Amino acid sequence: METTATSRAAPGNLKILSVAALLCAAAAASFLPLSSAVVSVMSLTCRRTAHERLCISLLAPDNRSGAAGTVQDLAVIALTVARNSTRDAVWLATELGLGARATAPTADRDLLAQCRALYAACFRGTTAAIALVAAARFGDAKGAAAALRGYPERCERLFYARGVKSPLQRTDTALQEELLASAEIVGLLR
Repeated sequence: METTATSRAAPGNLKILSVAALLCAAAAASFLPLSSAVVSVMSLTCRRTAHERLCISLLAPDNRSGAAGTVQDLAVIALTVARNSTRDAVWLATELGLGARATAPTADRDLLAQCRALYAACFRGTTAAIALVAAARFGDAKGAAAALRGYPERCERLFYARGVKSPLQRTDTALQEELLASAEIVGLLR
């Protein structure tokens, strides 16, 4: 008759294995992002927009996006990023206008001044849209955010109508994308 030996782990070995497994799990978890639940709010929100990559590229660089817990928080962040870019566009149009005083025709300087005025109005509009989102006046915020998208395009049309290459084309394109992504996020608010 053959006897088969069955191996049973000693109770002490099971404890060691359990502790080792827990340590491995803890080490693996330490490599996960601290705010993975919040990051998913951003990714879920951006997934619901028509331009997901644009949404992510707008929000991801801003550290506050990782702490955002709601679509409303993300809308404020997106509009704030767009407002900051609008402020930079006002500065750029001003600088180009000042530099153009000596060399550019008066008509070109006038175009830059008109674009500067458009950017300044857009800056005020983004500030107002941020206040509407923060006050949970989502219907008004949606209209305000959608209206902002036209400002960079109007600047470009000024140069196009005059047959002049716009020195603000890159700025206008980037700003238009930020305003589009912001408006889409605001559009998700209920």
